Amino acid sequence: MPETPEALNLDILRDALSDAGGPWESGTTTMSLMEEHERTIRLGVPARPELPAHDTALLTAATAVDDVTAPSSFDLRNVGGVNYDTAVKDQGGCGSCVAFGTAATMENVYRFTHRTQTPLDLSEAHLFYCHARAEGRNCGNGWWPDRALTAARDKGVAFDDYFPYTAGDQDCSRLNADWPNRNAKVTSFETISGNVAKMKESISTYGAITACFNVFQDFFSYRTGVYRHVTGNLAGGHCVCLIGYDDAAGCWIARNSWGTGWGDSGYFRIAYGECGIETFQTCAAYGVNIRAWLPDQQILGLWSNEYDANIWAYGSTRGWIKLDSTVAVTSQTMLSELAAAKALNRPVGLFEDTDSIKQIYAW
Repeated sequence: MPETPEALNLDILRDALSDAGGPWESGTTTMSLMEEHERTIRLGVPARPELPAHDTALLTAATAVDDVTAPSSFDLRNVGGVNYDTAVKDQGGCGSCVAFGTAATMENVYRFTHRTQTPLDLSEAHLFYCHARAEGRNCGNGWWPDRALTAARDKGVAFDDYFPYTAGDQDCSRLNADWPNRNAKVTSFETISGNVAKMKESISTYGAITACFNVFQDFFSYRTGVYRHVTGNLAGGHCVCLIGYDDAAGCWIARNSWGTGWGDSGYFRIAYGECGIETFQTCAAYGVNIRAWLPDQQILGLWSNEYDANIWAYGSTRGWIKLDSTVAVTSQTMLSELAAAKALNRPVGLFEDTDSIKQIYAW
């Protein structure tokens, strides 16, 4: 392991920010209050010192308008007045950032692509202490987003209540054995490192992507503004979930996994071309499906036509979803039960499996 550098002198940071024109504000954060070794353990990929701290070519590419089909700005927290983001979390004293960035991306892709307010909380513990551990990864050596997304595609990720996260190396024994019936899977993904146009297109189409970057010591004291590295040593590599971008401000919008006491309530903006954010490793998930019961759904709408296999229900938080039991008469029976529940204003349970309802329960 490389020797941990001395902590950054905050007076030097304030002077450097002033000299740079104050692109962002520093301050006391949960990270700046820690010892340097406590901060660096919260980074989860090896640093890539060969990447420039300021890449002017990528900055130019990110702000170019030619051949860009994505809108000029996007923020998953406000899409037509709707917030599709899920909650900021804290990875604690473990280099598990890849699991947190991947789980956040999966949650957001599911909610945004389905235009649903269904609560979704995936298990970072399952990703890291089961899937990553099987590949020899731990709190000290971290993981990689492409490996996490491969596991999420091929095996799936349990819901958080089936394996709640606590920081610190552990085995997979706490995973609920019923997790195959309460999990999410990525349908497909792609590594898009260095392709800023595809990064914007993927974020605005699917809601979020994962991205890694080099972290310098000044980043630990970030409070708000558009981050640019101004001073301090390279501390390591880190992965987060990008939920938006803003061409006018020239930045990506990211959700971190250091809790709400760091940054802008857990979020940060980072300038285009900064710290390898586009080129370190960036991955896009092109769809997420879940297999789980959705409880307490009020049926707000029903739709069908002359075709037996074309029956849809609108759940209060799930939105529109197709009824598909694979047997036409069963789907018709479910439709009748849901119609009765709607008429009596009674909640129902819907079992979603790969974008369709396979079972229901009604009272």
